[in-house]
Amino acid sequence: MTDENKVTDDDLKNMVEEAEAKADTNEANEANEANKIEELTNALARAMADLQNFKRRTEDEQGRFVKFANAEMLKELLPIIDNFDRSTTHLPDEIKDNDWAKGVVQIHDELMKTLQKIGVERVKSIGEKLDPNLHEGLMTGPGEKDIIIEEFEPGYILNGSVIKAAKVKVGDGS
Repeated sequence: MTDENKVTDDDLKNMVEEAEAKADTNEANEANEANKIEELTNALARAMADLQNFKRRTEDEQGRFVKFANAEMLKELLPIIDNFDRSTTHLPDEIKDNDWAKGVVQIHDELMKTLQKIGVERVKSIGEKLDPNLHEGLMTGPGEKDIIIEEFEPGYILNGSVIKAAKVKVGDGS
């Protein structure tokens, strides 16, 4: 071997050190890559959870909007419905057997059934204890204390929320 081709112990040491350094660098790079993968996986999981939460909130908000919109429309229609109730309740005896009058009563009944289907129900009043959340006491009269003795206007509930309180007369305990 020539002197040029001779590998000295120092050269071998340097080569080993360089190889070890490269190995350490590769291990460090692999560890960094593994950390980056874990970070990205966690970020993706958080993003997916955020997206699911956003979808749920959006659906909830849309549902509330639809309920609110229906409530506002019904509030506008309730006076007409109340008048329709009065007209069928106070139908004169001489025209009760008239086919036209019977048709009007049937239309009223169908309207009330449709309102029930969409979640509208009347507030129970007469004979019930006054509930300020459901009833608006306008006057008092002889009768059992805090028990409703007369209903002036019906109240309505839409899907569990009061949209119009019943206007009532309450017993004063005398």
